[in-house]
Parts: sequence; structure tokens; C-alpha cells
Amino acid sequence: MKNVDIHQLDLLCQLIDHQSLGAAAERLQMTSSAASQSLTRLRSAFPEELYVRQCGGYALTPYGERVIDGLRTIVRRWSELEQSARRFEPEGCEARFAVACVSHSAIPDLVRFHEDFRALAPRARLDLQVPLHNAFDVQALRAGKLDVLCASAPPAPDARDLHHELLCTHALVQVVLRSDHPRIGETLSLEQYLAEEHLVANYRNLDPASRSPLDAALLAMGLPMRRFICVQSLWTCLNMLSRGDYLMTMSAQGSKVLLQAYPRLRSLALPAGLPPIHTSLYMIWHERTHRSGAHQWLRERLRHVARPPEGT
Repeated sequence: MKNVDIHQLDLLCQLIDHQSLGAAAERLQMTSSAASQSLTRLRSAFPEELYVRQCGGYALTPYGERVIDGLRTIVRRWSELEQSARRFEPEGCEARFAVACVSHSAIPDLVRFHEDFRALAPRARLDLQVPLHNAFDVQALRAGKLDVLCASAPPAPDARDLHHELLCTHALVQVVLRSDHPRIGETLSLEQYLAEEHLVANYRNLDPASRSPLDAALLAMGLPMRRFICVQSLWTCLNMLSRGDYLMTMSAQGSKVLLQAYPRLRSLALPAGLPPIHTSLYMIWHERTHRSGAHQWLRERLRHVARPPEGT
């Protein structure tokens, strides 16, 4: 019995129990089309037919009758293992986790993420990395060097070994700059915004195939892209911002955090001529860790710190 996964066996048991492909698919959160394809692959893995259509339902063949109890046992024991894994106790965990996430926004709050992690799992270790925004991130996930990747785009549709979900969306509405910027006063026009040099707090390759949502919006309006410098180190980026004549566009919550930490900075609203700009962050993980209780707990902690603060 090669190339068979536990979900195919579970689907077969659900089909026989409920006598309906639609009902079996719904219980496993699949479409009927996907369930039908899965059962077709399952049939090819066995030397004989497992079931046949009969009177609007499904009947086991003699061969199916002989193997169904064993298949049910496999499914049951796997379910028991999964439930046991979900009962993860973080205080006893001694594993080391690696999360790659952009750090130029206040959400997700990576400082609180690390503080909560250490409080709940004091014997575990958490490494925070900066994503490269290219194929090396996915390679690191597949090689087990990363447990979670937070990236600005979901994985390619054909990357079937990767799971993803939208973690959060930021509205880019504030421009942070030095308090005594020599050319900008109490308001910021679109002409001024385009004339100044900008800082981007990562070293993502902003070529035409992967440019930022903000620059894509500018081009769609017939305007030029910003002149910008990509800076990998957020510390260097913020020091450049507080000491130089640069602009940095970010969310309202992100600008609030920066102004509290850097008194030499101030913020202005994005120029009125620009449409609302949003950028998204996706949480991506590998199939290998999908059902791990420890990794489910880790992803839930990230979801928690990615929620907007109350009152915003």
C-alpha cells in the first residue's frame, strides 16, 4: 500500500459510514471534486476494488470487507495521536523554534510575541529572523531551518507542501520623518512626497515583478516610483530616519510606536492625492509541522500578536 495518506483512508471510512460523497467531503472540509480525485488515487493503491456504487450508495467489495477494519484502526489510532499532540504543554517544551518575519511594523508585535513565548514556554527557545523575500525562505521552510515564515505574498499555488493564511493587513497612512526636516512643514503634498528620498526597512528586491503595493499604486496613477533605499537593519533604518532627510511610510500603529521610541521623529498623513494603500502579511508553514501541537501553539501565538490593539 504505497502513496496513501491517512486522509484518504479517513475519507474512505467516512464514505462507507455516510453513504454520500458530499457528506464525507464536508466532514473532512474538502470539496466533492477533491474528494473524488482522492478516492481515485486511493483505489489505484490497492490490488482490488474496495467498494462499488450500489442503489445510490456505496457497498464494500469482498476485498473491502476484509481490509476495512484494519483501515479503521489505522485512522482511529492516528486520530488519537493527533489529539495527544494537540494537548501540547508549553511549560515542558525544550524545543528551539525559528520564525522569519518582517520587523518594520508594530503588528505583529514581535517583542510581545517573544515575551509571551518565554513566559509560557520558559525552557524553549525562539529565534527571530528577517525573511529574504525570495526562494531561500521557502527552501528554509522545507529544510526545517524555519518553522514559520511571515511574508508579503502567499506561496505559489503549486507549492502543495506549504500551508498559509492571511495574518494581518496594514493600511499605509502615515509618513514618518525627522522633526526638523528642512523642506517639509506641517503638511505633505504629493509633489513633496515624490521629490524626497524614502527608506524601506528590508532588502526585498523591488523589481517590477515584486514592487511594493505603494509603488504599484503610484505607477497605476501614471506617477513615478519613489526614490528609495532598502535597508536590511531596522536599527540602521531608524537612525538614518532620525538623522537624515528621509521619509518612511507605514501604518498608524507603527508610526505611533516609532514616535514613542524616537522623540526626534514626527509623522504626517499620507498625501491626499494617494488612494488607500494596504499591504498584507501571510503566515506560511510546511506540511511537516501542520499537525504538530507545538507548532500549532506557536502559530496561535503569532495570530494573537497580529491582532490590532483594542481601541484601534
